[in-house]
Amino acid sequence: MTATAKIEYQYHCYTDGSCKAGEGAPGGWGFVIKAPGMQALEGYGKAKGTLSKVMEYRAVAEALAALPSGARAVVYSDDRTLIEKLARHAVNWLENGFANVDPLILESARSIAASIRDKQLVLRWQWLRSHNGNAGNERADALAAQGAREAKAELDPKKSRGAR
Repeated sequence: MTATAKIEYQYHCYTDGSCKAGEGAPGGWGFVIKAPGMQALEGYGKAKGTLSKVMEYRAVAEALAALPSGARAVVYSDDRTLIEKLARHAVNWLENGFANVDPLILESARSIAASIRDKQLVLRWQWLRSHNGNAGNERADALAAQGAREAKAELDPKKSRGAR
Protein backbone atom coordinates (compact mmCIF):
# COMPACT_ATOMS: atom_id res chain seq x y z
CA MET A 1 0.00 0.00 0.00
CA THR A 2 1.42 3.37 -0.92
CA ALA A 3 1.30 6.38 1.34
CA THR A 4 -1.47 7.89 -0.78
CA ALA A 5 -3.66 4.75 -0.85
CA LYS A 6 -7.02 5.15 0.85
CA ILE A 7 -8.03 2.77 3.59
CA GLU A 8 -11.53 1.41 3.26
CA TYR A 9 -13.17 1.41 6.66
CA GLN A 10 -15.57 -1.46 7.11
CA TYR A 11 -17.07 -0.47 10.48
CA HIS A 12 -18.61 2.76 11.67
CA CYS A 13 -18.72 3.11 15.46
CA TYR A 14 -20.92 5.81 16.96
CA THR A 15 -20.26 6.47 20.64
CA ASP A 16 -21.76 8.73 23.28
CA GLY A 17 -21.77 9.30 27.01
CA SER A 18 -24.27 10.97 29.28
CA CYS A 19 -24.34 12.14 32.87
CA LYS A 20 -27.24 13.58 34.79
CA ALA A 21 -26.71 16.36 37.30
CA GLY A 22 -27.64 15.84 40.89
CA GLU A 23 -27.09 13.49 43.76
CA GLY A 24 -25.30 10.31 42.82
CA ALA A 25 -24.27 11.69 39.39
CA PRO A 26 -25.90 8.90 37.36
CA GLY A 27 -24.39 8.34 33.95
CA GLY A 28 -24.63 6.13 30.91
CA TRP A 29 -22.71 5.20 27.79
CA GLY A 30 -23.82 3.82 24.46
CA PHE A 31 -22.48 2.70 21.13
CA VAL A 32 -23.76 1.64 17.73
CA ILE A 33 -21.56 -0.27 15.31
CA LYS A 34 -22.62 -0.40 11.66
CA ALA A 35 -21.09 -2.34 8.80
CA PRO A 36 -22.33 -2.96 5.27
CA GLY A 37 -24.57 -6.01 5.04
CA MET A 38 -24.76 -6.46 8.80
CA GLN A 39 -27.37 -5.63 11.38
CA ALA A 40 -26.23 -2.82 13.71
CA LEU A 41 -24.62 -3.93 16.96
CA GLU A 42 -25.59 -1.84 19.98
CA GLY A 43 -24.48 -1.68 23.57
CA TYR A 44 -25.02 0.51 26.58
CA GLY A 45 -24.37 0.62 30.29
CA LYS A 46 -24.71 2.73 33.39
CA ALA A 47 -22.70 4.06 36.30
CA LYS A 48 -23.27 6.05 39.46
CA GLY A 49 -21.05 8.80 40.83
CA THR A 50 -19.51 9.57 37.45
CA LEU A 51 -18.85 12.36 34.97
CA SER A 52 -19.80 12.87 31.34
CA LYS A 53 -16.19 12.54 30.12
CA VAL A 54 -15.82 9.24 31.93
CA MET A 55 -18.91 7.93 30.15
CA GLU A 56 -17.67 9.25 26.77
CA TYR A 57 -14.40 7.30 27.08
CA ARG A 58 -16.22 4.23 28.39
CA ALA A 59 -18.45 4.24 25.29
CA VAL A 60 -15.37 4.19 23.03
CA ALA A 61 -13.73 1.44 25.10
CA GLU A 62 -16.84 -0.73 24.92
CA ALA A 63 -17.27 -0.16 21.17
CA LEU A 64 -13.66 -1.13 20.44
CA ALA A 65 -14.01 -4.21 22.63
CA ALA A 66 -16.97 -5.27 20.46
CA LEU A 67 -15.04 -5.00 17.18
CA PRO A 68 -13.48 -8.12 15.66
CA SER A 69 -9.72 -8.48 15.36
CA GLY A 70 -8.20 -6.71 12.37
CA ALA A 71 -11.19 -4.41 11.94
CA ARG A 72 -10.84 -1.11 10.13
CA ALA A 73 -13.21 1.38 11.70
CA VAL A 74 -14.15 5.01 11.95
CA VAL A 75 -15.01 5.96 15.52
CA TYR A 76 -17.41 8.89 15.77
CA SER A 77 -18.13 11.05 18.80
CA ASP A 78 -19.73 14.41 19.37
CA ASP A 79 -17.10 15.14 22.03
CA ARG A 80 -14.43 17.08 20.14
CA THR A 81 -11.90 16.96 22.99
CA LEU A 82 -12.19 13.18 23.23
CA ILE A 83 -11.65 12.76 19.48
CA GLU A 84 -8.64 15.09 19.49
CA LYS A 85 -7.04 13.31 22.47
CA LEU A 86 -7.63 9.85 21.07
CA ALA A 87 -6.27 10.84 17.65
CA ARG A 88 -3.10 12.22 19.23
CA HIS A 89 -2.47 9.89 22.14
CA ALA A 90 -4.27 6.53 22.03
CA VAL A 91 -1.58 4.67 20.09
CA ASN A 92 1.15 5.91 22.45
CA TRP A 93 -0.53 5.30 25.80
CA LEU A 94 0.91 1.80 26.21
CA GLU A 95 4.41 2.89 25.24
CA ASN A 96 4.52 5.75 27.73
CA GLY A 97 2.92 3.85 30.60
CA PHE A 98 -0.23 6.00 30.47
CA ALA A 99 1.74 9.00 31.71
CA ASN A 100 -0.38 12.13 31.95
CA VAL A 101 -3.66 10.25 31.44
CA ASP A 102 -6.44 11.66 33.59
CA PRO A 103 -6.97 9.14 36.44
CA LEU A 104 -10.73 9.41 35.91
CA ILE A 105 -10.45 7.87 32.43
CA LEU A 106 -7.46 5.58 33.09
CA GLU A 107 -9.48 2.34 33.09
CA SER A 108 -11.08 3.21 29.74
CA ALA A 109 -7.76 4.43 28.33
CA ARG A 110 -6.17 1.07 29.19
CA SER A 111 -9.04 -0.77 27.55
CA ILE A 112 -8.89 1.40 24.41
CA ALA A 113 -5.13 0.94 24.05
CA ALA A 114 -5.35 -2.80 24.69
CA SER A 115 -8.08 -3.23 22.06
CA ILE A 116 -6.06 -1.31 19.49
CA ARG A 117 -2.94 -3.36 20.18
CA ASP A 118 -4.39 -6.81 20.81
CA LYS A 119 -6.93 -6.71 17.98
CA GLN A 120 -4.63 -4.80 15.61
CA LEU A 121 -7.39 -2.30 14.89
CA VAL A 122 -6.97 0.35 12.22
CA LEU A 123 -8.92 3.38 13.38
CA ARG A 124 -9.82 6.85 12.28
CA TRP A 125 -11.26 9.25 14.85
CA GLN A 126 -14.02 11.54 13.62
CA TRP A 127 -15.86 14.32 15.41
CA LEU A 128 -19.44 15.00 14.44
CA ARG A 129 -21.87 17.64 15.57
CA SER A 130 -24.35 16.41 18.17
CA HIS A 131 -28.09 16.39 17.52
CA ASN A 132 -27.52 17.10 13.84
CA GLY A 133 -29.64 14.30 12.40
CA ASN A 134 -26.94 11.62 12.14
CA ALA A 135 -28.86 8.40 12.85
CA GLY A 136 -25.88 6.58 14.38
CA ASN A 137 -25.05 9.44 16.71
CA GLU A 138 -28.69 9.95 17.68
CA ARG A 139 -29.03 6.26 18.56
CA ALA A 140 -25.79 6.22 20.59
CA ASP A 141 -27.09 9.31 22.41
CA ALA A 142 -30.40 7.56 23.16
CA LEU A 143 -28.58 4.47 24.47
CA ALA A 144 -26.34 6.59 26.73
CA ALA A 145 -29.40 8.45 28.03
CA GLN A 146 -31.11 5.10 28.72
CA GLY A 147 -28.13 3.99 30.79
CA ALA A 148 -28.18 7.27 32.75
CA ARG A 149 -31.93 6.91 33.38
CA GLU A 150 -31.43 3.38 34.65
CA ALA A 151 -28.62 4.50 36.96
CA LYS A 152 -30.81 7.34 38.26
CA ALA A 153 -33.70 4.94 38.87
CA GLU A 154 -31.41 2.75 40.97
CA LEU A 155 -30.53 5.77 43.11
CA ASP A 156 -34.20 6.46 43.80
CA PRO A 157 -36.11 3.19 43.36
CA LYS A 158 -39.37 4.68 44.67
CA LYS A 159 -39.56 7.12 41.74
CA SER A 160 -38.78 4.40 39.21
CA ARG A 161 -41.74 2.35 40.44
CA GLY A 162 -44.09 5.34 40.40
CA ALA A 163 -44.52 5.35 44.20
CA ARG A 164 -44.90 8.60 46.08
